[in-house]
Amino acid sequence: MFGLALTALLLVGVSGDSMFRSLQNMNYPCLKKCIYNGKTTIDSDMLGDLDEMCTSMAEVRDCVAKCNVPFDLYGIKTLRAMCSTERRAEYKKHSVCYKEQANAFKERCNKMCGSSDKMVEDMQGMVASLNKADDFNFSMLFNSMGGMCTTVKCYARCSRDSFNELCRQSDPTAGSFIQQFNEDTLTAMNEDLNQFGMRNFMSGILPKECHYMFDPAQLFNDMYPH
Repeated sequence: MFGLALTALLLVGVSGDSMFRSLQNMNYPCLKKCIYNGKTTIDSDMLGDLDEMCTSMAEVRDCVAKCNVPFDLYGIKTLRAMCSTERRAEYKKHSVCYKEQANAFKERCNKMCGSSDKMVEDMQGMVASLNKADDFNFSMLFNSMGGMCTTVKCYARCSRDSFNELCRQSDPTAGSFIQQFNEDTLTAMNEDLNQFGMRNFMSGILPKECHYMFDPAQLFNDMYPH
């Protein structure tokens, strides 16, 4: 359900990572340990539970704060869009129906978009690649992202449509929350990438299947293919 948001956060992390590696007097080994080693374990439960995702990200932020670096790495807009107090409170209002309909949603969207387990594996692979490399090649890292971008887009749309239908009686705005959440997260991601000076570079190097991430209006626009 929240795979697209986590993908956006990973892209911001990759952009920031390349910049932080080049800064002098930066305790990069400490940052790397916090970000990639264990505290960002990605699983299907995280992708279906915003509270679990945000709790995991808070642990990373607290770890980074101990690295004696002159910024809050996870004070980025993308994370705030996902995990602000207001956002989590709004999510909680809808979480009852999300959990009640979780099996029906998963069956429906797995059939439409492919296995969510494969999406989790792709994200885990991206984090593992970053963790292993002392220096990495952007082209090699992103070459395989086309399929993941297609899948997370499909899941975002399927989540919205499924919960609109499955929760129609008990929670009529359950689907619209998912749409607003994903659009706001992509907007924040673009603001972060602009701040890092990486947006044009990232939009140029990512495969075309990912280009909607730089134009959030495309995500739920029926003029654009799934």
